[in-house]
Amino acid sequence: MLWAQWPGQGNGTGPSDWRGPIQIAPGKMAGALLRSGARETYNVPHRVPWHWQVPAYLVTKAIGAGALLVAAAGVALGLLPSIPLFTTVASLLAILFIGLTVGLLVWDLDRPERFWTILVRPQWRSWLTRGAVVLIAFTIVAGLFGLAHALDRPDLARSLVWPGVVLAILSAVYTAFLFAQAEGRDLWQSTLLPGHLFVQAVMAGAAALSIVGLFVGGPAEAVRVLSWTLAAGLIGNVLMTAAEFALPHSEAVAGAAARLITRGRFAPHFRGSLIGGGALPLVLIAVAGGSLPVLALAGALSLASLFFYEWAFVMAPQQIPNN
Repeated sequence: MLWAQWPGQGNGTGPSDWRGPIQIAPGKMAGALLRSGARETYNVPHRVPWHWQVPAYLVTKAIGAGALLVAAAGVALGLLPSIPLFTTVASLLAILFIGLTVGLLVWDLDRPERFWTILVRPQWRSWLTRGAVVLIAFTIVAGLFGLAHALDRPDLARSLVWPGVVLAILSAVYTAFLFAQAEGRDLWQSTLLPGHLFVQAVMAGAAALSIVGLFVGGPAEAVRVLSWTLAAGLIGNVLMTAAEFALPHSEAVAGAAARLITRGRFAPHFRGSLIGGGALPLVLIAVAGGSLPVLALAGALSLASLFFYEWAFVMAPQQIPNN
């Protein structure tokens, strides 16, 4: 059996993009192979099951989980004040963006109208089912957390903080285990992925709160804490990304996908994510991190860059044929 890996030139849609380094020109050898029953198996277009909704889902989930994670933990630890931005507004952000997350998940299913079967006939070994339950539980706790503050029930709100934090972390990282069930996409099998998703949630949550804070306001000390949190998330994200792609991959398929991201078709997305989601926001924070408008700009750059990264991370492995 001969196997060749497509080089991924051009846009990956033309026949020249499907030809591997082992090619057989028309002639006696080609005729003999055809008469013997040999056939091409991988040199055909293959279906890409996940589309733009999945990168968008990763971003909205990071915002929803991260907003409550940063706000609730910050207030509970005394790092952030108990003001609406970190109580009711953070709760609304969590509910809104987790709702968008679920909508994007359903949209990308082959049969969206059957999503309800995940809940009424759950397959508990599937992380799609487990993730749906986690997201529902997180949404309920986030809603109760915000309601408790709105009704001036600090005792109830305090009792919900750490369950909310735990569910926020689970909401952020469960996708790593869902990706691990996608056999043949070796780049998604990384043991670093849960930690990377957690760091991205912290970054996205701080970024979203910074943007919303531009409209609802907040004290200077809260702005400084948000800037430190966003900076820590940005640095952690860059370090985790470097660990994912700087080290060699043991599997050939994972290495091919990584090269497609760092040096191939998705390199502009990858480099843009490092610049816009690392260098530029960190410079802005270092120069004027105490300014809420500047911090909001850094947050917006971080979120846009996160989508670029997720686009490359989700799409590139799907361009590599399974062997």
